[in-house]
Amino acid sequence: MHIRRGYLGWGVFLILTGAVPLAVRSGYLSDEQIGRLWTLWPLILIGIGVGLILSRTRFDFIGGIIVAATLGLMAGGLLSSGVGALSAGACGQEAGTTAFPSRDGTFPGSGGSIDIEADCGNVTIGVAAGDGWRVEGEDADGIGPEIEVTEVTLRVRPQDDRGAPFWVLGKRDTWRVTVPTAVGTDVDLRLNAGQATLDLSGALVGTVALQLNAGAATIDLESAEAVEDIDIQLNAGSLGVTLPHVSTTGTIHANAGAVRLCAPAGVALKLHTGESIVASYDYDGHGLVQDGSTWTTPGFDAAQQKIELRTEANAGSFVLDPEDGCD
Repeated sequence: MHIRRGYLGWGVFLILTGAVPLAVRSGYLSDEQIGRLWTLWPLILIGIGVGLILSRTRFDFIGGIIVAATLGLMAGGLLSSGVGALSAGACGQEAGTTAFPSRDGTFPGSGGSIDIEADCGNVTIGVAAGDGWRVEGEDADGIGPEIEVTEVTLRVRPQDDRGAPFWVLGKRDTWRVTVPTAVGTDVDLRLNAGQATLDLSGALVGTVALQLNAGAATIDLESAEAVEDIDIQLNAGSLGVTLPHVSTTGTIHANAGAVRLCAPAGVALKLHTGESIVASYDYDGHGLVQDGSTWTTPGFDAAQQKIELRTEANAGSFVLDPEDGCD
């Protein structure tokens, strides 16, 4: 039998792309293992190097096989668990375990804002009674993030010396940020490759903003005391949002991402889709009436509690009240 080397790489790529989803469905691979497939990307560089070294030998095809196999595993993982699972597992080999010094502070009665930017991290935002905020967690060396504080602002940033090689190959940071419940607080999180959990139960939220680039996040606003505005942009990943019992407005934009929306009983909805490209919206079967690109709860204008959102997707999807929830 003669094997045509020109098709060998494609064959390996397609076999592994199909084999990974089969292994997942059969229970041989877990979601965590699938998420780690993205960390194999250095093998692509190794394969290219091997190909260059063996370019004038009869083994010159080995480098191409390494590249094709790596891409096949990554593509199979993407098909199995979606962009969110792969991107969340793409950064860092494991979570850091060294606690860094915590920081505490308070906001005045007029309220304040919390601004967080993280690269390759597990970020948890919760609440506590009173007017105080807190930042704590673990990382690889116990240094912690850069923290800037004024009377009304808290800014949390990665250390300047932690560039891309660190957060791709090193350990993930774990940050836990506490939001006060006694004063109004704006929350703004920008996360590049990682996972985030926001539970703002009991908080007086001004604007809750999230920019998620390649990752997975859940936002629980169901028991928030107030939410003035929602501003979310998802770029490659997955997001679950539990909407509040109180009236609010906002925008959720998904580029190559999947969004799950959960609405509490008794709250009227008006969901606009706008000019979306290659998008899927599952808003049917929830009592909403469609009029063009808008889905509305009957009697919306007269409702005491109502939520109006612009939901736009480019190569993405929105689902309202999925069976498996928004966690």
